[in-house]
Amino acid sequence: MEAFFPTLISLLLLFSSIACFNTTFADSQAATIAFKFVESSFGHESPTIIPQQHSRDVKIPNPCLRNAYTAIQALKKAIHSDPKNFTGNWVGSDVCSYNGIFCAAVDDNSSHEVVASVDLNSAELEGFLPDELGLLADIAVFHANSNRFHGSVPDSLAGLKRVVEFDVSNNRLAGGFPKAALQMPALRYLDLRFNGFDGPLPPELFDKGLDALFLNNNRFHSDLPENFGNLTASVAVLANNYLAGCIPKSIGKMRHLNELVLTNNRLDGCLPAETGMLSYLTVFDVGFNLLSGFLPESLAGLRNLEELHVSHNLLIGAVPKGVCKLPKLANFTFSHNYFNEDSRECARRKGSKKLFDFASNCFSEKMQQRTAEACSPFTNRSVDCEKFKCGYASSRFAMPPPQYVNLTPPPPEAAVLPPAEEFSYASTPPPEFHVY
Repeated sequence: MEAFFPTLISLLLLFSSIACFNTTFADSQAATIAFKFVESSFGHESPTIIPQQHSRDVKIPNPCLRNAYTAIQALKKAIHSDPKNFTGNWVGSDVCSYNGIFCAAVDDNSSHEVVASVDLNSAELEGFLPDELGLLADIAVFHANSNRFHGSVPDSLAGLKRVVEFDVSNNRLAGGFPKAALQMPALRYLDLRFNGFDGPLPPELFDKGLDALFLNNNRFHSDLPENFGNLTASVAVLANNYLAGCIPKSIGKMRHLNELVLTNNRLDGCLPAETGMLSYLTVFDVGFNLLSGFLPESLAGLRNLEELHVSHNLLIGAVPKGVCKLPKLANFTFSHNYFNEDSRECARRKGSKKLFDFASNCFSEKMQQRTAEACSPFTNRSVDCEKFKCGYASSRFAMPPPQYVNLTPPPPEAAVLPPAEEFSYASTPPPEFHVY
């Protein structure tokens, strides 16, 4: 984290005003939050309390740090298990000395500090996220991954107007998609994976201007919205949910996309030809879905593609030879489909050290293939993708996809995500996409 702070300070300097002096909380709201905190702390009403006076003993003249003190003490009160004693030094007025709390000066010529980052990663804390966290109006980074937080993400976190990274992955959070995340205007990195969030994905999520999006291993269930292609991220992982319907043709607009992982959902319909427009794509995984029709010839245009996974679907016809000729393709899994035509180029690549998994298809005179009886209903029919009606129950061949067991996220590595403009992310890097 230490190497991150020059960048963090630079980021803070982009803002023309100090957020705690221009917070989205009205004075009355901040006072109410402070009053609620003190009342619950002392166990009785305090009618003489001064707005934002958070303790009878602690004096903090800096209003930004005073708000931060209220928020952090509320969080401490909301934690009911702390086996590492991570919050043990969360006492007194020196908020900037607390474990996991990092401060920065507003500018080089100022002694005025604000809380710029909260890092609770892997602290093994158990509890909930209190409303008062919305008072941390100056933070650029909120990391709380790999804990045991439960409940929902409070709507008050919409007050985090400066936050760039929001990571609450690998917890026990639940409820619908966090509305607060949609109201964080500076947000670029959003990581909600390995939780129990459910309900539909809001279309406005894909208009957020994100650089990285991780939603895998939750319970989201909805179609992918038509504006799915408006997502500006370089990495998007939505695997292991209950997403259904077609992959929108707008996918062709995702020109900055490097890695897209949609495996183990309930997506159906045909793969849109527009997928071939993603010239920077290196990983494309739509395995374990209900996709039908042919593998588009346009995928031969993905010159940077290294991994292509379409196994465990209902795909038919020929494997395009242009796909097998892709120069960087090292891992191509198309097993457990109904392909029945194979090009010489694909056969040649299968004989190399490259991983080309073609088992359980309908190739004649090849080993480990489906029976003719199993292949016949698929190989003897045609699919009109223009007339295909998307939806989980639309195909008489539809079947629930096999379910993965939720895996523990890999440990943090030293790598970071590619920089977005001039900002290098400090959050836990994405996993290698062999497991999710």
